[in-house]
Amino acid sequence: MDKWGAPLYGDPCRECGFTWATGQAGSVSLMRDMPDAIEELVTDATGTERVPDLGWNVCGYVAHMTDNTRIWAERLVAVARGADADVVPYDPDLLAQARHYNEIALRGATWSFRIAVANWLAAVEEAEPAGVVMLHSERGAMELADVVASNAHDAFHHRWDLARILHTP
Repeated sequence: MDKWGAPLYGDPCRECGFTWATGQAGSVSLMRDMPDAIEELVTDATGTERVPDLGWNVCGYVAHMTDNTRIWAERLVAVARGADADVVPYDPDLLAQARHYNEIALRGATWSFRIAVANWLAAVEEAEPAGVVMLHSERGAMELADVVASNAHDAFHHRWDLARILHTP
């Protein structure tokens, strides 16, 4: 299995500063606050801002955060309700191409992200008493705390990407 989490990114993450030791409750809290943080960050943005070393513009990153959060929520609920524990992979670049991430309207993207996070929070709540363990083809067995940390890191890291694009701290 490939290394992931702190062994791959560092603790804290060498790029974005995410702390893996935050724990499940801290990661859930981070996710709960993320829609407000993103809206505040992009308040004065058009959504078309970008930097050469990143693949997507501001809208693209928010759209990716939305899809990733929604997909993981769907996976969690499915396993909590008795589905096979294998994580069905997806290619974020193909999804970005199919959905034209860089052309999505920013206000729609932030609205959609808020809904995805609300659904994700509900999915985590449902997955906890079910004792969900997912089987990831690259990461191996992932307990709920692993999934939550991974999802929180993804959102936190992309918030950092957005701040880099918009030149904000």
